[in-house]
Amino acid sequence: RMSPEAPSTSAIADERSIDTLLESIGDESLDAEEDSVVIALRSALGACANDARLSRWLNLIGINDVDFSSASDRKRFEPNTEYINYRQHGLSLCFEAGVLDTVHFYHSGVDGYQKTFSSPLPLKLSMSHKGVDIVRALGEPTSKGGAGRMIWLSYDHLGLKFDLASATFDEPDSSITCAAVWNAGD
Repeated sequence: RMSPEAPSTSAIADERSIDTLLESIGDESLDAEEDSVVIALRSALGACANDARLSRWLNLIGINDVDFSSASDRKRFEPNTEYINYRQHGLSLCFEAGVLDTVHFYHSGVDGYQKTFSSPLPLKLSMSHKGVDIVRALGEPTSKGGAGRMIWLSYDHLGLKFDLASATFDEPDSSITCAAVWNAGD
């Protein structure tokens, strides 16, 4: 159950390995062995736009046009943040000072994204999982909040954040609208 009053189990998650945590819930589809696409994603985080690691990951998920200089859907924020959006793939790349800092994955219909991101997320999660699946797999988040029809769960120690289509933490079947991945050590 996801509720603001629930005691945080993030300390438990920190003390045990993710492998042990995932074994304890017994869901083989959420094991800790990462998919090659996720390994390539983690490798691309911290890379510059022209780095081969970033191009490799984008190619693995079906984005072959990696010429960022000609990307038409980009937003800049001072002093040095730039988002390059691939709305047709459900993906947004956030660069800080020219380095890939965070990747945002979207569900179709959210913020103008035309397609739900379909490649795997870290820890064998996917955009089709529900809020309850996330909490079962990862334990209580390190922080959570939200208002209106959106709440979020953040697992800072794992470099993961999930936005859910829900007004309260008591809606276990709430859908993921956006997921963010970054290097947890940052």
